[in-house]
Amino acid sequence: MKKLFFLALIVLSKITFGQNIEVSGIVTDQKGAPIPFAFISDSQHPYATYTDMNGQFSLMADPASNLLVSANFHPETKVKIDKPTEMKIVLADETSGQVTNVKGGSNSFFAPDENRIDHISSINRVGAGEGGLHGSRYLFNDWVHGFAITPKDSIKQSNVYLFNYDKVAGNLMFTRNKSTAMLVVKDEIKGFTLFDENAMPMIFEEVPDIDAKHYVQVLASGPKYKIYKNLNTEFIKANFVTNGITSSGNSYDEYKDENTYYVVKAGGQPQKMDPKSKSIKAAFAAEPDKIKKFFADNEGDIDENYIKALGEFMNK
Repeated sequence: MKKLFFLALIVLSKITFGQNIEVSGIVTDQKGAPIPFAFISDSQHPYATYTDMNGQFSLMADPASNLLVSANFHPETKVKIDKPTEMKIVLADETSGQVTNVKGGSNSFFAPDENRIDHISSINRVGAGEGGLHGSRYLFNDWVHGFAITPKDSIKQSNVYLFNYDKVAGNLMFTRNKSTAMLVVKDEIKGFTLFDENAMPMIFEEVPDIDAKHYVQVLASGPKYKIYKNLNTEFIKANFVTNGITSSGNSYDEYKDENTYYVVKAGGQPQKMDPKSKSIKAAFAAEPDKIKKFFADNEGDIDENYIKALGEFMNK
């Protein structure tokens, strides 16, 4: 469950994590079959995650809290944290159909009618160029599970809604039927977590000092540093031209991603960091011996996984 451990930490508030523990286990139905994408949250704090395809989960939680567990066609169950490393949670069957509970009290998380988007039959649209459309303005190719965190550090989640993120406009979207979508009211949330088809989570926060119009992705978070990725997506129309001898441009419309990375030291301001050794060393100049050791122990291309590992190491 290592894959869920880091990203299930919803570090979106000024909460001390010293008293928290890692809780892991499995969620099944009455017949013992694992339940994928069951939603699990701490009853007292904004910590939450979904089970993976095998019904397994891992998250940080307050041992004095209870776990709240729910899924489509299963009622919410409250479970005491008695065996943190081997929780076995069995959900009852729901006889009345699909569960539609919305965590977090008021439905103000959901957008008013003016934010309605009709006729979204597919997340990916066909481009106007001869070569169609390359790339996407949306984070995922299909709708995914997720939840949001309000400015008051409460969780907003519903078992009947799926989500996606518009990288161009910076909007979190949700749908119930995959044909009509709504935009989440930005003032009602300060961050959110979306889970791909393999239940791998991606955390986003509101960080105006990096980007006032878009949410930014959290790649690493700890007591000393946070590392963010700002998703910059630009729409480029088909611009192919030829005179019969030479040609230039592309025959397709394209959504082009150009991501930028930032390091924020505890109590400090965002510092831009290129995925290059020189820039990384400058970003962590206050700990030259530690960053030197990381580079010595970690060879290879500096990609996103490399940057995540770097953040985890520097926070130890």
